Amino acid sequence: MSHPGLRARFEPSSMALWLTVVALVALAALAASCAEDPAAAPCGDGLTPCGGACFDTQADPDHCGGCEGVCASGTRCEAGVCVGGGGAGGELCASGLVACSGGCVDLATDAAHCGGCGQECAAEQRCEGGACRCASGFTACGGGCVDVKSDPLHCGTCEARCPLHETCVEGACVCDEGFAVCGGRCVDLAVDPAHCGACGAACAPGLFCREGACACAAGDYEDIGSTVPRLLTGTTVGAETYFPLACMGVGSTQFVYRFTAEEAGRYKFDTAGSSYDTAIGVLDFDACEELACNDDRGGAATGSASVALEEGQSVLVVVSGYDGAQGDFALHLDRMAPPVCPLDTLATALPLSITGDTWGLGDAVSTRCGSIDTSDASYSFTAPRAGGYVFDTSGSTFDTVLELRRGSCSGTVISCNDNAMGAKTSRLVANLAEGQTVVAVVDGVDGGSGPFTLNVSEYVPPPCPELTLDATFPQTVTGTTAIPDRVSAVPSPCTRDSGPEATYAFTAPATALYTFDTFGSSFDTVLHVHKGTCSGESVACNDDASGTQSQVEVMLREGETISVVVDGYAPVASGAFQLNVSQTFVLPCPLIDLGSTVPQTVTGTTADVADVLRPSCGAGAGEVTYRFTAPAAGTYIADTFGSSLDTVLSVLDGSCTGAELACSDDAPGSEQSRLTLELAEGQTIVLLVDGSAAGASGDFTLSIAPFSGGGTCSTAIDLGSVVPQLVTGSTAERPESVRPACGSSSNAPDMIYRFTAPEDGLYIFDTFGSSFDTILQILEESCTGTSLGCNDNTDGQQSRVALRLAANQTVLVVVDGLGTSSGDYVLQVDRFTGPGTCATAIHLGSPLSITRTGTTRGQPDAVRPKCVSAASVSSPETVFTYTAPIRGTYVIDTIGSSFNTVLHVHTRGCAGTELQCNDDLTSSQASRVQIELAPNQTITVVVDGYNGASGDFTLKIAKL
Repeated sequence: MSHPGLRARFEPSSMALWLTVVALVALAALAASCAEDPAAAPCGDGLTPCGGACFDTQADPDHCGGCEGVCASGTRCEAGVCVGGGGAGGELCASGLVACSGGCVDLATDAAHCGGCGQECAAEQRCEGGACRCASGFTACGGGCVDVKSDPLHCGTCEARCPLHETCVEGACVCDEGFAVCGGRCVDLAVDPAHCGACGAACAPGLFCREGACACAAGDYEDIGSTVPRLLTGTTVGAETYFPLACMGVGSTQFVYRFTAEEAGRYKFDTAGSSYDTAIGVLDFDACEELACNDDRGGAATGSASVALEEGQSVLVVVSGYDGAQGDFALHLDRMAPPVCPLDTLATALPLSITGDTWGLGDAVSTRCGSIDTSDASYSFTAPRAGGYVFDTSGSTFDTVLELRRGSCSGTVISCNDNAMGAKTSRLVANLAEGQTVVAVVDGVDGGSGPFTLNVSEYVPPPCPELTLDATFPQTVTGTTAIPDRVSAVPSPCTRDSGPEATYAFTAPATALYTFDTFGSSFDTVLHVHKGTCSGESVACNDDASGTQSQVEVMLREGETISVVVDGYAPVASGAFQLNVSQTFVLPCPLIDLGSTVPQTVTGTTADVADVLRPSCGAGAGEVTYRFTAPAAGTYIADTFGSSLDTVLSVLDGSCTGAELACSDDAPGSEQSRLTLELAEGQTIVLLVDGSAAGASGDFTLSIAPFSGGGTCSTAIDLGSVVPQLVTGSTAERPESVRPACGSSSNAPDMIYRFTAPEDGLYIFDTFGSSFDTILQILEESCTGTSLGCNDNTDGQQSRVALRLAANQTVLVVVDGLGTSSGDYVLQVDRFTGPGTCATAIHLGSPLSITRTGTTRGQPDAVRPKCVSAASVSSPETVFTYTAPIRGTYVIDTIGSSFNTVLHVHTRGCAGTELQCNDDLTSSQASRVQIELAPNQTITVVVDGYNGASGDFTLKIAKL
């Protein structure tokens, strides 16, 4: 580097100095360059970069042999080794030694400079041959030197770890102090539940090991000894939760006491007076069994429990809280007195009132309406005279139960009560004979106990009826049945039990329909009416006509007197009531005499008329009545077509009090009514026009006319005795003469034929080919005769009946419709002469294996299997007989049949005992039976169909 200004000022004589400066500057620049980037400006040959400068480590005493090699004072660096300096008078290191850190060391053995200056060995190592090796007594393990005699991670040998609670001693794992070897491992006998106090001494499930003994408590508890009675106070705030208690859904913090019974007996614990909703549990100290647990006994937010303990038995008493509650508590402990019954005898001078306290008393009686394990007090009482007596616990401080027993404490229960008149006290009224002795038991609800009062007085019942209703309409009277001295004196005819009642006398001022109801009352009422007095015959009774309120209607003659009783649904049902009375004048019955004129039509209205008569086929509303006398024997049609309301038409025999002959609601396709009547000449009936529902009223039209067509009960069409024969016709616009015994026909029109069997045999009647859903019924001789056969839906919507008739036997054949169906029909009658019936069974012989095919179509239906519902539609069947050649188990099935079969087997023909029956083999509509047969035993095998099914079948019989 050069600068013009500098060159101008220097003289040639200063050239040497200049060159020296230039050399120094260059050397400095080179050193700086090396410091910043030694790779960019390396030291010259023989030099080594150290700390940003270049040194000759072969001769530099401060960097001898390397950047960190510093020769001691008085030594020099030769060939990279510090040696003694002759000019300074220093001594050279002895042969084999090397100067390191100001001294001469043997790099082969010096632990601080092992193999090189500054290369220090670890404390547990020594330097041998210039290398660090484990010292005596140490072993190389996992990259370090360990004492395998004491190291728990390498005990005796590398990686041999000692288990938990073990220490390495002299190269072997031994149990720590306080631990013992049990089952090959170290356990703490003070706390280990499997080895509690000794090896193998396991604690029972639920117990903990505490100080070498099995105990129920894992945590702290306070031992309160055996002293009773006593009161303890404490708090569960900040406490722990030790035990799950069965009487609490969610646990809370707990305070635990240990109590030991000084003598055998029943002990009681409760938390009355605590500041929060407490619960209490009692556990056996040794077995940890929960002996008792309670939350909210006696209706209070405190716990109460009692347990029977043996002498010296210890329990843990756990005070806790409901649903996480905690706070300050009071715990009462006492020994209950031995059960005594009765405690005392009551005086007979009435009224009387005695007081006492059930706390600490024994549980002598388990009351029927109370609870077990509850202290009770009992008193004997003898009635001084016959009459009613009132026992109550009014004035008691807890939720009581009161029970009366006949004669003694073990006598039958006369009555039991809890919570009379909505209160927590109890009350009973009993009718006693003179000199009769009873025991009155004062008990507590669900463990409740405390100070009580028992009151006894004579009961003086009110007169019945007690009050009289006015003859003004409408009228409403109010009152209450919740009277302390009131009990049920008049049983309700329409409920199982009843409460106290209020009674009224009522005399009808005129002949009319009278309505009584309790709408607006405060409790679940029952209303009943009796002729004359309260003990008279029941006229009407109702419970819950509207909600929980009641209503009755009574038809009364002028001057007739009744008793009206406002009652409660249950013994505890009582309260404020409202009795409403109204009057409805009643039309004469019958209102109009239609005479014998036919046809004729009359009109009228049911609006504002009384509902006195109730037809069987409708809810009923107000009705109008007509008398009609048949001018001649025959079939008559009465209907209400053209009426403005949904009518019900009923017919009564002879008078308004006569039996109902027929009833119709909703003729086919209409809300109006239509009846077919078979009447004798001069027969009188009452026609009742009513509404189909309560409140249905309006203008109506009533028509009555004779039916001139044939095919009715009185004009059945005679088919004679011809077989086969086929007749056709239509049931449209026909009357309904008969209700079928099968299916569901609702006012469907019908056609009736008469048929006489020409000879003994099996006859088939069917409606195959008809245009609507038919029902076919065969009646014996007349429409009022026995139904000999009835069928709905044998083949689709058509019907079929097979019937065995005697020669010259006459039957009625009724073609009817399902529901309100009607239309064109086809009726076929034929005598069945084919094989496969009960009378003409097909004999299969006696082969060990046989397969037979056939069809049930066209076959009769003469026998019903027991393995299908009686409500299912009957099906045609084919009947076979089979004789077993040898003894054995035989399998009979219909696998491969085209329809849903039923298979049944009988002895001695179709009428014999049914041995086996099967419908629907697993996952199939085929059937299968398995039966044990004796040699030459003959059975009847019936291939039947399910619910009207028929078709081709395959029958197989084989021996297993």
